Amino acid sequence: MLDISRHIDLYKKLSDKLNNSHIFVAGAGGLGSVVLQNLVRLGFKNIIIYDHKEIDPPDLNRQILYDSKDIGKKKTLVARKKLLKINPLCNIKVFEEKITKNTKFNGKIDLIFDCVDNIETRFILDEFAHRLNIPLIHGAVQEYRGQITVIYPGKTKSLRELFLGYSSPKNPQVLPPTVFITGSLLVSEALKILNKDFENSLINKILFFDIFYNDFEVIKLK
Repeated sequence: MLDISRHIDLYKKLSDKLNNSHIFVAGAGGLGSVVLQNLVRLGFKNIIIYDHKEIDPPDLNRQILYDSKDIGKKKTLVARKKLLKINPLCNIKVFEEKITKNTKFNGKIDLIFDCVDNIETRFILDEFAHRLNIPLIHGAVQEYRGQITVIYPGKTKSLRELFLGYSSPKNPQVLPPTVFITGSLLVSEALKILNKDFENSLINKILFFDIFYNDFEVIKLK
């Protein structure tokens, strides 16, 4: 059972959010693996995972939920099994399907994590977030670089407005630490948003970093 007693002071403002928030994680690959591990170790109770892919050998360098014995298995099923070993009290629902314009997202959702690897699916999540007025935590990685921002309907531009004309690179190369840093920062932003700490969050701001040059920069958006 998850024991947070040593860190109880950090959890005082979180307890209600951990028990009652319903978190939707789109993608259980590199970013999704890091985000999901952070969520269950923090103690979030209700998590929804969407991913249609199976685990391939190249995934193992950065997708930390999986190992060589998982190759060929569905990511969602393996992820759920391993996450419940970390925190058996979680209620984890998985959907082994690709997110499309026709996907019907059912049930209560309070926050969305964009952990997918293509701009088309990101825009679908963006439209869903705006339709239901749900915050979207966006992250993307390539090589040594990562980016994070918060899309908050009514407070920020949409993801489509920010990245219209952008095309996803084919087979991008990614250094594992880039993924780990980005995924952890995504969860950090989610905690701020759930606590309505808009001043310190990446609302109307994008964080760009490059770990090769140890360069971190926050750009304000108009």
